[in-house]
Amino acid sequence: MPPSQTRLRLHTRLMYGAAALLLALPALAQTGTPAPLDPARLMQGFPPPPEYRVTIANWQQNPQKVWSFRHARELFPTRPLQPTGVVRELPVSSRDSLSQFQAGPPESQQTWPQMLASTHVDAALVLHRGRIIDERYFKGMQAQEPHLMFSATKSMVGLMAATLIAEGRLDENARVGSILPELAASAWADATVRQVLDMTDGVRFTEIYTDPTSDIFPYIASMGWIPVQHRRADSPFGIQAMLPTLKRMEPGERGSAFRYRSPATDVVAWIAARSAGQSLSDWLQQRLWSRLGMEHQGNVMLDPEGTEVAFAGMSASARDLGRIGQMLLQRGRWDGQQIIPEQVVDQLIRGGSTEAFKAAGMEKFRPGWSYRDQWWVNPQAPRSFAAMGAYGQRLYVFPDDELVVVLLSSHPQPIAALVDVPQLVALRRLTEVLRAQR
Repeated sequence: MPPSQTRLRLHTRLMYGAAALLLALPALAQTGTPAPLDPARLMQGFPPPPEYRVTIANWQQNPQKVWSFRHARELFPTRPLQPTGVVRELPVSSRDSLSQFQAGPPESQQTWPQMLASTHVDAALVLHRGRIIDERYFKGMQAQEPHLMFSATKSMVGLMAATLIAEGRLDENARVGSILPELAASAWADATVRQVLDMTDGVRFTEIYTDPTSDIFPYIASMGWIPVQHRRADSPFGIQAMLPTLKRMEPGERGSAFRYRSPATDVVAWIAARSAGQSLSDWLQQRLWSRLGMEHQGNVMLDPEGTEVAFAGMSASARDLGRIGQMLLQRGRWDGQQIIPEQVVDQLIRGGSTEAFKAAGMEKFRPGWSYRDQWWVNPQAPRSFAAMGAYGQRLYVFPDDELVVVLLSSHPQPIAALVDVPQLVALRRLTEVLRAQR
């Protein structure tokens, strides 16, 4: 394998490992070279033909994911996020859409729609100064459909915990074991809330999808993401049963290195729920879906024990994610109300420890970046903070450019660079064009 491809795969495992089940489940992988399936025929018919059925065994294969990423609630138990009250319409800009916008570098001319199609985007929404300047749907997706966010869910968990800290309801310096006695005998016990929130907790957990002994296999199995017959008989059942089994530490001091590990998000969600006296979905409902004039129903996936899959289980429509992004762009304010404390947004813009981020080995891919409150932070022009998930789920907020971008996708591979390289080039060019038009 060429070194560049090896680096891409390593980068993917570090960033989006938790959801890369296509690589994680060799026992379920497709074999041979079957005839291509037409995505439009998935789950069509009564019953659908066997080859066009989407199940827990194949839901992250291609093209089955084109259907499953928009129908998670038909495959897994979920809790709804229900819009209430009057819908807060997103006004449409009078400027031209991005149909002819050249999104590629000079040596590779590519329009915005062509770039979106080439990166397997299902839904794209661009807001500038609070107005829609472009909205598109591909592969049959409709505006009202919720799309699985995968690890972009982590950033919603981060918002909840950071808000509780800002409101004085959660101490970021408290030890995990003092809040969650259930984890007192685990490696999480002596980590601070801040360390777990920023993933510098030092707890050892492997997410290596080419290694069948990796910790991610029993973790995924515990939440019901694979058929029951593929679970190890000795594996605990449910996320909250799995978390106490992590007892080992990485070399070095806690707080010194960022290590992307999905179980840390589930610990944060547990801490936040215990501190708030309400679940993640209840908090999202009360704080966002009931106050932002949301338009469509979302949902949060549950494991077989009824625990929310906080690291990767939320689904929402592009427009409703756009409303969340616009609220954050406005320093947490929406229609005269302070939805999220302003200091939470200011901290996201400032970011976390760049030194801790370097220690993860991601500096070559994201130079100068950091990870704060479960968000990815880029301090370089055009500055942004982002929620990111496997297979191309993105919510970007550009605080200096009054720009919010939502991209929901079903990329055939969970390799982040295949999505980010062309998309970040396009977004950089877009900010330059918008600045020139001021």
